[in-house]
Amino acid sequence: MLRSIRLLLTTLLLVWAPAVGAAPFSHAALDTVLEAHVHDARVDYGALARDRGPLKRYLDATRVAHPDAWPRNEQIVFWVNVYNARVLDGVVRRPGLKSVLDVGKLVGVPTLGFFREQAVSGGRKLSLNDIEHEILRKGFHEPRIHFVLNCASASCPALPARALEAATLDSTLDAATGAFLLDRSKNQIAPGPGLKLSSIFKWYRSDFETASGSLQSFVLRYWKGAGGVRADAPIQFLRYDWSLNGHW
Repeated sequence: MLRSIRLLLTTLLLVWAPAVGAAPFSHAALDTVLEAHVHDARVDYGALARDRGPLKRYLDATRVAHPDAWPRNEQIVFWVNVYNARVLDGVVRRPGLKSVLDVGKLVGVPTLGFFREQAVSGGRKLSLNDIEHEILRKGFHEPRIHFVLNCASASCPALPARALEAATLDSTLDAATGAFLLDRSKNQIAPGPGLKLSSIFKWYRSDFETASGSLQSFVLRYWKGAGGVRADAPIQFLRYDWSLNGHW
């Protein structure tokens, strides 16, 4: 009897061990895409359109993945990488696109149709808006994700040069936030009377205020430039440039 129980336990361990030790998902194919076609945060969409194999393989794999039971950082990394990969795919499927706001444009009026287009990711039919707002923002309450999500536009935070990894997620988010604040084409921060911030801080103000109490406090926490940021500094929001962050 004891021998039978031991044999059963050994069998169960052999069945479960690969699943327990295995990495939940590989983002290597996305790394291949980014390394080949992103240079100085600019995307060569023409070259990517001619070399879509790695991007297609990556997106195919993300469709059948089920990240809901993964550790928190693995989930965040998965959804951020999926978002950025789907944005790249959404652009290259529209050769010559000049702005994501041109997708579904009616009588010359820009739309957000690009971000409402649905596809299967993580076993669910989701839009980019669903991934950003329903999964990432509501699910994880991590305001720094705004600086690693790229919307294929000039005023967006830079597209990460490599796929995000769970093991280095915190340092990656810190670095991306600091780099975004230092980029004077997107924010103008100086030890003067006020702050000129990206419209991202206006659109998602509640995320930053929930995390740090105020926009000024959030900026001060991650600001790596010269001088300080006054806690009562008045804020202006800069115009957002939706022109494509690359070329064909």
